[in-house]
Amino acid sequence: MLKIDRDNQSFSLLDTPSLADVSITERYDLQEFICNTPDAFFKEIGQELFLLGKEIEPSKNMQDRIDVLAVDKEGACVVVELKRGNHKLHMMQAISYAGMIAQWSSDDFLQLLDDGKQDALIDFLEEVDVEKINRSQRIILVAEAFDYALLIGAEWLSDNYGVDVMCCRIAVAKDAATNNEYLVCSNVYPAPELAQEAVPRGRRKSATNKAKWSDWDSALAKIKNSAVADYYREQLEAKRESYLRKRILHYRIDGKRRWFAAARQARSYVWQHGRFDGDIEFWQHGLSDAKAVKPVKDGKCLSFFLATKDDFDFFHQAATEKLLASEWLAGSPEEELDEVEAEE
Repeated sequence: MLKIDRDNQSFSLLDTPSLADVSITERYDLQEFICNTPDAFFKEIGQELFLLGKEIEPSKNMQDRIDVLAVDKEGACVVVELKRGNHKLHMMQAISYAGMIAQWSSDDFLQLLDDGKQDALIDFLEEVDVEKINRSQRIILVAEAFDYALLIGAEWLSDNYGVDVMCCRIAVAKDAATNNEYLVCSNVYPAPELAQEAVPRGRRKSATNKAKWSDWDSALAKIKNSAVADYYREQLEAKRESYLRKRILHYRIDGKRRWFAAARQARSYVWQHGRFDGDIEFWQHGLSDAKAVKPVKDGKCLSFFLATKDDFDFFHQAATEKLLASEWLAGSPEEELDEVEAEE
């Protein structure tokens, strides 16, 4: 990295110490920098990811932990492994973690997040439903250098077996005059395509996070199951609290959110915040897909699906009448959940 001197119209080299030289460790520094400002780091390496956490235990059968765990817009799990300097077993470690993470269910991932973060994740996943998280796994290796053998191995795994591996080289640059430090990131594998690097003539990058629907009519137009669309139209006409961006209806008891129902192509996905005594049996008895009723978030919540008119009728009567006087068990969410749909 070169420093620009406008007065003298010249460049000067910045110092380029190693991470060890400036006492930046993997776990207590680099990992913390990334997790405290994940959006900035992920954008710098050309990724759009949602941070799930750090020091994640991939299996109860081992003591090792994943440095950083994230998910991308398509719901793929992303294992990020950090190394100061370089290490020949860097990729092997990440592959073993990805293999263990591949056995996780979507609920295992949701248990890493509090209620507000879960809502934020739902908002982030524009392309897939939250229950489809972890259909595939990706690996991002971050290090100061990479062995030739590791890069050849990454290419072989990618070309022959479709393993998505990315190698990001990092370096520190330091301005001796101000003592400011900078992190320089460059992706060494896969090499950026020429088409990605070139700036299209006369075009600008489109804005990210663009809403898929301009109104509820367009949001419901392509839903294949008429029972889903009809119920949502009925509730919207009745002024039910809603969130267009994710096609969600909200249900509250005494001001506290207890359920949200997210419309999908063939059914509606329902999340129950908190528990009441006998709730699993209650929903299993009244819904067509009894097997889909299951505890989530370490047993603190429930999820299930609505697919038929009878399902929607049963759920609506329960959420708006039958369950209004229910006693919610200790440990249920008592505070108002953060609104991810608040205007930015």
